[in-house]
Amino acid sequence: MPESASPKILIRTPNWLGDLIMSTGFIQAVLTAFPESQLDLIVKNGFENLPLPHHGKVIPFNSKTHSAGTLGKTLRAENYEYFYVLPPSFSAAWMAFQSRVTNRIGYSGEFRSLLLSAAIKHEHPARSQHLLKEYLNLLTPNLDLEKYPPQLDITAEWLDKQLSTLNISLPESFMVFTPGAVYGPAKQWPLEHFRTLASQLHHHYGLSILILGTESDIESGTEISQGLGWVHNYCGQTSLSEFLAILSKAKLLIGNDSGSMHLMGALQRPQVAIFGSTSPTWTAPINPQAIVLSQNLSCAPCFSRTCRYGHYDCLTQILPEMVLEAVQRTLSPPN
Repeated sequence: MPESASPKILIRTPNWLGDLIMSTGFIQAVLTAFPESQLDLIVKNGFENLPLPHHGKVIPFNSKTHSAGTLGKTLRAENYEYFYVLPPSFSAAWMAFQSRVTNRIGYSGEFRSLLLSAAIKHEHPARSQHLLKEYLNLLTPNLDLEKYPPQLDITAEWLDKQLSTLNISLPESFMVFTPGAVYGPAKQWPLEHFRTLASQLHHHYGLSILILGTESDIESGTEISQGLGWVHNYCGQTSLSEFLAILSKAKLLIGNDSGSMHLMGALQRPQVAIFGSTSPTWTAPINPQAIVLSQNLSCAPCFSRTCRYGHYDCLTQILPEMVLEAVQRTLSPPN
């Protein structure tokens, strides 16, 4: 942990959306420890408009137009005292090294030890403790992750601005499905299960269901919603900030282990999170209103993008009825 009362601090945040959102707990811990410090963030290009906690500026990084080393060199005149490197990649540590910031803190591995002034060794086996806990340990060992859950700085003004740009009309009360997962099919609950669940939820709650995601999810949304008048496919029709604003208004989110899951977790709103090849121990939403469903099969978690056995039992065996029961536990009984 920095020794001076108000050091100038820079944090290189993770590249994956879900990891970035989890890292906001670490950012908040730093802000709490050093409320008078300037705290700047480096974020992957495209994430800079999210309402991330910070006390300074947000610096977007586009790896397609600038190298990590080039950006690092531009930081030399900023006089940062501490540079926290959250991504585990070599390039992230190289950026810190090229910045010439004296104190460069991150985990070892990927030949990073020579690039960091403090290359911390993992004390636990890989993926055996929550990722946020790993981040917090870079600041101070034994910090309680429940004390620093992921959170976003959403104000009424920010929310109104995002909702005002929507090209879709939101129902008064609705649920959200997010069937996508960039990582691969081993994290994607079957579309036919989503479709069956949509009918079950409509029978019990009578609410509209919005399907949200990127352009790559449009086909999945169409398959789920086809012929179901209460299900609306809006995949590819929102910016990331608009997506977040819609989630803040949703009664419930049902989705895979994905970035959207962590966005809802940071909002601390009701959600059902479905895990397949990955591990809730490592990346479960830190949200008291979340219910996590995982089959805990003997072959899981394998962390693979595709099932090496071809059956995807870790996902197919989580039946729509099981998700419906979880919804009924997290929401008040239907009228």
